[in-house]
Amino acid sequence: MKMIKISKIISLSIFSSVLLLGANIPNVNSSTIERQIQVPKDVPLKNKGISTIDTSNISDSIKSDSSSETIFIKKFQIEGNTKISSDDILNSIKEFENQDLTFNQIQEILSKVTKLYRDKGYFVARSYVGKQDIIKNDNTLIITILEGTYGSFNIENNSLVDNSILQEIFDNTKNQTVINSKTIERSMLLINDRAGVIVTKSQISPGEQVGSSDFNIQTQAQQRLDGYVVLDNYGSRYTGYNRLQALANVNSPFNIGDKLTLSGLVSDGADLRNGRLAYELPLNSYGLKANFSYSRTDYNLVKEYKSSNYDGDSNIYEVGLSYPILRTTDESLWTRFKYYHKDFNDYVSDLKYEDKTINSFVASVDYEKSYFLGDLPSRLFVNFNFTSGHLSSLNTDDGNYNKIDTYISNEILFNEIFSFNSNLTAQKVLGNKNLDGSEDLSLGGAYAVKVYPDSEQSGENGYILNFELLSKLPSINFYSHKVGLFYDMGNVYQEVNTDSTFKRKTLKDIGIGYYVGYKDFFAKAQMAWTLNSDQVQSENRGHKNSKLLFQAGILF
Repeated sequence: MKMIKISKIISLSIFSSVLLLGANIPNVNSSTIERQIQVPKDVPLKNKGISTIDTSNISDSIKSDSSSETIFIKKFQIEGNTKISSDDILNSIKEFENQDLTFNQIQEILSKVTKLYRDKGYFVARSYVGKQDIIKNDNTLIITILEGTYGSFNIENNSLVDNSILQEIFDNTKNQTVINSKTIERSMLLINDRAGVIVTKSQISPGEQVGSSDFNIQTQAQQRLDGYVVLDNYGSRYTGYNRLQALANVNSPFNIGDKLTLSGLVSDGADLRNGRLAYELPLNSYGLKANFSYSRTDYNLVKEYKSSNYDGDSNIYEVGLSYPILRTTDESLWTRFKYYHKDFNDYVSDLKYEDKTINSFVASVDYEKSYFLGDLPSRLFVNFNFTSGHLSSLNTDDGNYNKIDTYISNEILFNEIFSFNSNLTAQKVLGNKNLDGSEDLSLGGAYAVKVYPDSEQSGENGYILNFELLSKLPSINFYSHKVGLFYDMGNVYQEVNTDSTFKRKTLKDIGIGYYVGYKDFFAKAQMAWTLNSDQVQSENRGHKNSKLLFQAGILF
């Protein structure tokens, strides 16, 4: 503890000496630079298999009889049902009680009962009338339900994941006994969520036991190595605008659906360098996963700060768990828990003037849903995080802190041509305390108010709104493209106003975008202009009221 205090005193003395010598301490440092190290958000996703079941072998034929003979049915009795109550079934066919019914009307009743089951996901269930003496049974018609039970899962596995792993995931569905589309769909999605495997076919067939069904599954291998290379100008004046990013996944290296990821970023002149190593490990057959990562960033400031020899580095360690509480094609709910250990170091002329350490726990929920807004197909994504951490630093903001933040995106498809995207990013500190710059919300950047750089305006609390109207253009063979009109705005403020130079303000921009896709190639260009807000102040660049952003990449 004494050594830590001595180290802080020495660093603080160096920091004070730098100020006395007249050096201009930049607002770009190892912690704020981390905001530039973002995974590209618009990289196209490759196909990850199917989650639907081929039910062509299920017969839904209804018998018919032209005879006009009738039989009086006083009431109905239900047998064999476990998933839907007898009362619910009887209520659905109550209109047919105390009537003379023809054979065809009885078939209609059976069809209604079967549909009731199918609508609840029991897609192999059926109802039938067995041999019985209705008159002797006081004119009561007994309807028997065959709900459908699981037989065997026959897997033709051509993937990078061991067959026993896939078999265990499908066998978990048998815990439900009765066949339901949601349990089968979850199993297929859990398999598709693993690296190295894609479900390509799922067909149902009659099982060996009466009322049982077998499932015939086919899988194929995902590429052992895949990833992307991206070039953009999303950097900053002081570390280099133009950047090259690359990411490579080694899928299922141990044949269990795990994934090893290597990624890196370098700016022009190599003034910003980042490398990251990550590993994703499935822990069980129910979707629980662990992830581990380490990243290292080094920077050198250029332009106005080059002569002062500002540089620094950061090391970030991450350990996490994730679990899908709900997993369907149309709706998913993930919960995640992560621990971060972050070290930030900044130097001027080889003298350390900042030394920060952050330890934090983050609890997250991710929710995704496809729905209809009126008659319009829509897609919603919500991410919510609660962070509790401790900052050890020279500044007065060290100590414990808590915050919440959220990201909400929504896409609405008006028709085959027009769509509308909206995003909300927001953050709030819990408690009367300012945060370190790495934990602040920044208004600038390629995914915020685009005309401004990442270093323009940041604070503990605030929001960012992004809206974009998109229009598809006619495709030419494999060449697809679209144009967009976007509007961004954001506002941040300090939790405790200790900085007299900080001025709360709203930043806004408007612009146009052009987006291209050709096979595995993708690109976009966006032109943004300030809109009734301040010009760029954090960077001494030629165009302070406009900015051209571009990104181009390729999948492999």
